[in-house]
Amino acid sequence: MLAEKLREEAVKYFNETLDLMQKGRIEEAFESLQTAEKIAQEAKDGAILFHTLKVRGQLLQSLGRLEEALETYTFSLRTGEKLLSIDPENKLYLDTLLMNLNNIGNLGNIFQRAGNSQSSQKCYEIGLEICRKRLDARPESEFYQMYEGSTLNNLGELLAGMGQTEEAKENYEKALKTYKKLLKSYPENTEYLSDTAITLNNLGTLFSEKGQKEEAKENFEKTLEILKTLSEKNPENKQLQEELSLIREKLEAL
Repeated sequence: MLAEKLREEAVKYFNETLDLMQKGRIEEAFESLQTAEKIAQEAKDGAILFHTLKVRGQLLQSLGRLEEALETYTFSLRTGEKLLSIDPENKLYLDTLLMNLNNIGNLGNIFQRAGNSQSSQKCYEIGLEICRKRLDARPESEFYQMYEGSTLNNLGELLAGMGQTEEAKENYEKALKTYKKLLKSYPENTEYLSDTAITLNNLGTLFSEKGQKEEAKENFEKTLEILKTLSEKNPENKQLQEELSLIREKLEAL
């Protein structure tokens, strides 16, 4: 009876947390979440604790407590992966894991823009670690392939900015292999074509900066072909026209 009463109380505070989040009252939401967590622990209710874990990282991130958010996303991802190994079709676990993969990837981008390379790299590497475990179980998953390719590209950009050019090159090339597989299944997908062009351009820039003109030219020309295809599909897109001009300038400069 006591456990059921505690469970009801924990659910009440968790729902209050969600309501406060919707209203933008983040600090109050976090306080309410902490209360929900404490009561759920007293009730020894793992399901409610997992639900609180879903939103804890987002609240910490909204409060600017980014390192704590990273710890929470990491814990949630590893917890979710363990739970899925026991119950692989559980929708709550799957949805939460996908959400937190996106969360930790976005956090990596935030750290990268802020110049915090160490934490950014940690975000990308943890995301890749969990993603690859899921790909082992679901090798044809479009989401996990897309996530892997995007994260490899982001990690490549980070490493290139840190002067680790060989490691950056390896990540770009791995990203391109992933995109190639995706485009084999979805050849007309503009997002995957665009992502491929971004990585080819990054790789071309890397070769250009190293003085490897032929390799740079090869990658810029591939980028140009994809951008032309995308531009033909969307001729009114000014950003695409600007990107085409930039790639042509890079080729002329070689």
